[in-house]
Amino acid sequence: MTFWPLFMVTKSSHAGSLNGLKVLVTRPEQQAATLCNSITAGGGIAIAFPVIDILPISSWNESKISINQQDMIIFVSRNAVIHFMAGMQGSLPDDIQLVAVGAGTAETMREQGLRVNILPPPPGGSEALLLMPELNNVQNKHILIVRGDGGREHLADTLIARDANIKYLEVYQRGLATRSKQEIELAKTADCIVITSVAGLDNVCLLINIDELTSKWLIVMSERIRQHALSLGFQHCVVVDDASDAAVMQQVNRMEQNDGKK
Repeated sequence: MTFWPLFMVTKSSHAGSLNGLKVLVTRPEQQAATLCNSITAGGGIAIAFPVIDILPISSWNESKISINQQDMIIFVSRNAVIHFMAGMQGSLPDDIQLVAVGAGTAETMREQGLRVNILPPPPGGSEALLLMPELNNVQNKHILIVRGDGGREHLADTLIARDANIKYLEVYQRGLATRSKQEIELAKTADCIVITSVAGLDNVCLLINIDELTSKWLIVMSERIRQHALSLGFQHCVVVDDASDAAVMQQVNRMEQNDGKK
């Protein structure tokens, strides 16, 4: 994989449908390249501005979590998949149901050689997953939730209330990325901002004065993120159909077609 320099701005050499729309991509560096390339190919300007540092937790041990005894493994993010597979020895038993919280996570699971047994409909997320029949009939099932440190408790709490036996496996930790003054000034020029998590939005607001952001359009991955953005004072926020790069690009194109106003 080719990683983008952290503050690279690129524009295609030919005119495209985006007509120079500046898009701030806040995904971690390792996951930003494909989306940035798509924006560039479409005639836009991609500003790579990672706001979360992702660091692996390498101390987890398969024997301590008894993977072979699990009925279901739920991956809550792309990073959960990547860092789980980095520490996994061997293959998973065929009788374990593998669950993706959304389309982006499912895409990464397939890239990593994992099957996807359960995937909620767009736009995905814990709430959509919990509405699925497979997640309602979980009495006495052993379910492993793979996530980063300090993730949401809603998914586990709901499954526990449905009499499932829950274990967490935390395979990565998040930190606030460090950005230079030059990078921050460049980020302020964006027409719209792609936000993939509540933590990502909070970090953007820590790195850049929120008063300089709230009038910009946000493209977010879930209704939960949109509600959080509205509570912070953001005025314009749209939710993509799912968390895939293709869905983000569809929304970016809609936004340009309406002069950057959705």
